[in-house]
Amino acid sequence: MKSIFNRTTLNNALALGGVVIILLQTLMIAYQRIEVAIVLAGIMINQIGVWGLANKLLPERRVFLQLRAEVDRFIGLVRNLNKQAVAGDEAEVESTKALMHDSIERMSAVAAVRADVE
Repeated sequence: MKSIFNRTTLNNALALGGVVIILLQTLMIAYQRIEVAIVLAGIMINQIGVWGLANKLLPERRVFLQLRAEVDRFIGLVRNLNKQAVAGDEAEVESTKALMHDSIERMSAVAAVRADVE
C-alpha cells in the first residue's frame, strides 16, 4: 500500500501552507489592492522556484540524449529487479540481470554520442 504522505507531498503542502499564511496575514493588514498584488506576485515567483516550474518551462539542454534514454531504461530495470527479488522470483531476477548487462553494453556504445541539437 502506497502512502499519500511522501516527501514531495509534504514539501508541496508546506509551501502551500506558507503561501496561505502569508496571504491571510497580508489581507488582514493591507489596505491597498496594490500591496496585495505585490505580495501575490512575490509569492508566485517564490513558488515557481519551489515547485520547479522553471525546469518544466525551459527547453531541454542535454546533449547526450541517447545515453540519457538508456540510463532511464536501466533505472527501470533496477526497479523491476528489486520487485522480482522481493517476490522471490529467481528466474525473473536472472532474466533481468541479463537485460541489465545488455543495457550496460548499449550505454557504452552511446556514451559521448552527441544529439543533433541546434
